[in-house]
Amino acid sequence: MDAADDEAFREALDETLTAQGEMLDEKIEATIIVARQLDEDAEYCKAEIDRLRKRAESFRRNADACRERVRMAMESTGRDKIKRRLFTISRVAGKDVARLDDEQQLPADYVRVKETRSPDKAAILKALKAGQSVPGASLGKGQDSLRIS
Repeated sequence: MDAADDEAFREALDETLTAQGEMLDEKIEATIIVARQLDEDAEYCKAEIDRLRKRAESFRRNADACRERVRMAMESTGRDKIKRRLFTISRVAGKDVARLDDEQQLPADYVRVKETRSPDKAAILKALKAGQSVPGASLGKGQDSLRIS
């Protein structure tokens, strides 16, 4: 069963865990073994994603280096256009850009201030546990969890 099909996977789990007594204990043990294997599979996928991301970045850097080398070769030979059968390569003048020499000296009109707002859940929990009232928040109980030792 592929865990990617979440609904079918949940239904199969429900069917598996409908038993009584010792048989239920064995099924629960087997289900925890499956959960551990799925955790390992998820970690493997995460590692592969990281590896492939690094590989893709390397390909991009190499592609950029190829283009930069062609641009430099065209510039050093004074060529602005090369026509080939597959494509035409043109050297285009750079766009105007604003270079920032010292950001601290920029007038306020030219600076954007980013402000983010996020709740401090640890502080809210501490206040609620101390009996304080926090508008917009209340003390609740999280879902029970499993400890497997």
